[in-house]
Amino acid sequence: MRLRPFVDPLPIPRVLQPLERRKDKTYYEVRMKEFFHQFHSQLPPTRVWGYEGQLPGPTIEVEEGECTHVLWMNDLPEKHFLPIDRTLHGSGHNMPEVRTVVHLHGASVEPESDGYPDAWYTNNFGKCGPRFSQKIYKYPNKQRPAMLWYHDHAVGITRLNVYAGLVGLYIIRNEEERSLNLPSGVYEIPLVIQDKSFNDDGSLFYPSTVDVQDPPPDFPDVSITPGFAGNTITVNGKAWPYLEVEQRKYRFRILNGSNERFYRMKLDSGQQFIQIGSDGGLLQRPVRTDEIVIAPSERCDLVIDFSDQDVGTNITLLNTARTPFDFGNEPDPFTDGESCSSG
Repeated sequence: MRLRPFVDPLPIPRVLQPLERRKDKTYYEVRMKEFFHQFHSQLPPTRVWGYEGQLPGPTIEVEEGECTHVLWMNDLPEKHFLPIDRTLHGSGHNMPEVRTVVHLHGASVEPESDGYPDAWYTNNFGKCGPRFSQKIYKYPNKQRPAMLWYHDHAVGITRLNVYAGLVGLYIIRNEEERSLNLPSGVYEIPLVIQDKSFNDDGSLFYPSTVDVQDPPPDFPDVSITPGFAGNTITVNGKAWPYLEVEQRKYRFRILNGSNERFYRMKLDSGQQFIQIGSDGGLLQRPVRTDEIVIAPSERCDLVIDFSDQDVGTNITLLNTARTPFDFGNEPDPFTDGESCSSG
């Protein structure tokens, strides 16, 4: 079934509120859950995993220098719903299927709070005790304002857990950035871009075998592939959503949360992007550009000015990057060549 683009509005991830705020620390609790999420109004609800039962997870916003403690809790099922490659390091048959550890990508932290791939833990299921189902990580936030992201990092299954939905945004702010009068509030829009594929019943598809011609009889049944790119582009958990904008400037905080896919983005209106930041925060000065190339895990901070656009104009964010980048197949203009629309 081909999904109609631009029929669902762009959702905006909610901002998570702390459970406690003191002079020396701010405390959050985040639970990883399995739930059903509707990626498109033409699709039935799809089984996914997510932080706090949403996809993407809630955005955590902090101040530069604010010490943040987060209790990350694994409340996921015992069995994975995506195919596990047992031949990979860290994913042997002696390992639990469902393991998680949270990495705050781009953060400057002590080793015990980094979320190393081997520092995974499970839901206890009455076997291991509570200390194996949750961990508290400390984030000092002593770095420049920037948009980071948190995601699962468990050895051998990171790609599966992120694809399943374990991803969220983390934004560091300060007064100096606020003084720049950049678009803010409802005019600052986070965009988490990921590619997915769906089975006929609406469930997430992930390849379970490597496509090998005439494999030997003892060839292992594995899920790892040289790279997997889905044929449906989702933004903030919706397939090809639309955003209604006013005739003014907007700030877009973009994350490429895909496993393999690069995006070469441009606007079909021919407008330029004004890039003001990247992974590490604001640039020294704005840069005007016709297109943006963004790799997996990379972030970019853009301003787009819609003030000279006529009321009712539709503008589409296009992707022209080949997959694998940049020598593989060209994107289909009706599927992975489109990301989002504004009007």
